[in-house]
Amino acid sequence: MRADEIRQKKIDYYEEEFKLAVAGNYRKYRFPYKTLGEKSAEADSLICDEERILSAYNLFKAVREANASFASHETKIIDDVITCPLTQMEQYTTGDEFVYLQAWLYFEKRSRDFIPYMYLLGDGSTYIIRFMPASSYRWNYKDKEVFAIIQAAFYPTDSLPGIQ
Repeated sequence: MRADEIRQKKIDYYEEEFKLAVAGNYRKYRFPYKTLGEKSAEADSLICDEERILSAYNLFKAVREANASFASHETKIIDDVITCPLTQMEQYTTGDEFVYLQAWLYFEKRSRDFIPYMYLLGDGSTYIIRFMPASSYRWNYKDKEVFAIIQAAFYPTDSLPGIQ
């Protein structure tokens, strides 16, 4: 084999391994008990994390709706600062697991108007959850690729509107 053929085979192999890893990781979020076992503490924890991100999303939406209804009174909530235990969990703040919660919220709950993201405050050690309109959110290359893999593996008939 030529050197470029060997390199291409390695690239193909690592791409396939990455796709399998992404699908395996997301499978835990989509089917926690089926994937990890009925009595799994990790499955319980993932379910709790999903409830937390959904609660944060619902709280954010409620604040936006309240702000809109009180706009004529010039009364509103200025800072959309949302904290929850997710903002203190390393796998979601500095790790690469938050994208799976984003995908779960996007695909499973069909929450597509706003995208949650972890935001590091100026003190350099405190994270909060923020939301950005999906049309304005700029995905990094890796997260965009993760979403595409999840969509292809689990939701092949679903489109990815707003993923830029």
